[in-house]
Amino acid sequence: MKREDIREKTMQLVYQMDITGDFNVSDLSVVEESSKVIGKRQAEETLQAVSAHHEEIDAMIADNLDRWTIERIGRTDLAILRTAVAEMMYIDSIPYGVSINEAVDLAKKYGDERSYAFINSVLSKIAVKLEAGA
Repeated sequence: MKREDIREKTMQLVYQMDITGDFNVSDLSVVEESSKVIGKRQAEETLQAVSAHHEEIDAMIADNLDRWTIERIGRTDLAILRTAVAEMMYIDSIPYGVSINEAVDLAKKYGDERSYAFINSVLSKIAVKLEAGA
């Protein structure tokens, strides 16, 4: 399974977490379908980061919105943002640019016609802050 596919499935699980209101990932059997260890590890690390740090992730997203609140973001776009921000904040092995580019690709696939630009803007601001050590 390609990394992009792993990220897409991970984003779908983050979306499910939001819908159910359950950010507990104690049962990670949902990622067992990945036959590659690196893919499974990537999914587990991202899901654990979202689970353990979803409040910090949401705060980082909220702090980088222009004239928006996190409550106004569609759930699909929010799942994409949470997945990418979790990677950017808590998984050192994934470069910021990779997280941003793949989030933009997911937004083009799952969002509306403006989602990808919105997601790119928010994640680019977050990357600048993280690179500056903020």
